[in-house]
Amino acid sequence: MNTFSSIANSLFQPSYTQNHMPIVLCDFDGTISVKDVTDTLLSHFGQDGCDELETLWLDGKIGSQECMSKQIALMDASLDELNDILSQIEIDPDFKSFIHYTEKNKIPVHVVSDGLDYAIEFILKHHGIKHLPIFANKLLHNHMRSWRLEFPYASKNCIKKSGNCKCNHVKKQQHFPQILYVGDGSSDFCVSHNVDFVFAKDKLVHYCEKNRIEHCTINSFANVTQALRQAQDSLIPVMIEKE
Repeated sequence: MNTFSSIANSLFQPSYTQNHMPIVLCDFDGTISVKDVTDTLLSHFGQDGCDELETLWLDGKIGSQECMSKQIALMDASLDELNDILSQIEIDPDFKSFIHYTEKNKIPVHVVSDGLDYAIEFILKHHGIKHLPIFANKLLHNHMRSWRLEFPYASKNCIKKSGNCKCNHVKKQQHFPQILYVGDGSSDFCVSHNVDFVFAKDKLVHYCEKNRIEHCTINSFANVTQALRQAQDSLIPVMIEKE
């Protein structure tokens, strides 16, 4: 019988005692990374049945947790083959500067993703970014060619039936004076209603406009850094102050 185990390192879990600054929560796929990582891996290693599962998810017949769990179980790849593809995935060229700025100014940043913890960790380290708190689905490997997922951040009350309930993560950050969110797609729709301000790309822009959610359209993390820099002398930036 195959035994599956986590291949991500023990990721840094922060503890904050002074919460005078906002916290920034960032989606990963399509926000930090240029490509959707799971889609990229499935395009290389997914076996028959992955496309049908994707269609069921797009049609709203299954949640993302069920879809991803079954798709990942259909992957056929060694760890070396997986790493080779992950090493080719680029990130927003301004993300490192953004992290440098937030670290210098003691602004916490969490990666909150419905993607794969090991993939996120590997890609960030490949680009020289370490010790960033990552909250994502746990990728398991049998050290041969089979893969599975576990969902440590799932919630039975999740409206989207996601593997990682981002709204639940927001609830745990209420001790911060302000919660800012950076995202781009459908996995960011629900959580956008529950934060103080959204930095939006792509599909999330239209969603925020349609639902009258306070947001700023961004092209890269350079825009987020600039907004934080302008707010350096205030807890709540003038540009995103609520009415």
